[in-house]
Amino acid sequence: MNSSEPGRWAFWLSFPLATLLAVASLGGLFLKSTYVNETRLHAAQAAGIDAMNLAVIVPVLVIAAILALRGSVAAQLVWTCALVYLVYNFLYYAFAVHFNAMFLAYCGVLGLSFYALAGSVPALSIPEIARRYGPRTPVKTTAIALLVLGLGTSFHWLSEIVPALLAGKTPQAVRDSGFVTEPVAVLDLAFLAPASIAAAILLLRHKPLGFVYGPVLLAFLVLSGMGLAAMGTAMAVRGFETGYGLFAAALGIAAGCGVLLVLSLRSAPQE
Repeated sequence: MNSSEPGRWAFWLSFPLATLLAVASLGGLFLKSTYVNETRLHAAQAAGIDAMNLAVIVPVLVIAAILALRGSVAAQLVWTCALVYLVYNFLYYAFAVHFNAMFLAYCGVLGLSFYALAGSVPALSIPEIARRYGPRTPVKTTAIALLVLGLGTSFHWLSEIVPALLAGKTPQAVRDSGFVTEPVAVLDLAFLAPASIAAAILLLRHKPLGFVYGPVLLAFLVLSGMGLAAMGTAMAVRGFETGYGLFAAALGIAAGCGVLLVLSLRSAPQE
């Protein structure tokens, strides 16, 4: 990869992005006023995600960007996943968290993540990436895992939303949260579930695009699982017993997807 290749500038956005992400995370963890208007549950969950972002996402973003600038395909896929994770999470922060001192940092993280992601697309040589995967790549297992995720996520939300709509009521989760809608359901039903199902179909059909979407979504699930585990830990520390169950389930998802990700990426030659 050289300075004339398209998309290289997007990797350099990782450094101001990591700085803003650290600021937003530190503000959430140490400024008491940040989540003062949230419920106790949402404040605990946000604190867990802030800790995850500071301890894991910031270094992953920077290290993956550096390795991607040196030409590592695996690092580029992990970096892309980190951006997808940040866009997903900071849509929530920007639109669902009450206005606070970190608002401009939320906007900055969301904007830089989106533009870095959009700018990196021209640098992705999808056929070339697909050719790097060997016969030992767990294509069917990955596809099944993503399909189960997509369908399971859809069922989870629709089993709550559809009965409420038929009864002419607002779902209980929305009433309990105090939000005007359920932002996580929007993100999952509009983006995560369809992307997972589409990636599974592409992998099963051995389409080149599936070999890009598959690892990116697996890495996203690893990071999301770790984030949920951190969330569960913060909930448990603050007295929510359900945090222990969330921690165990999320760690299991992260570990399983991590194994599939490693098996997928190791089939590509090291740069």
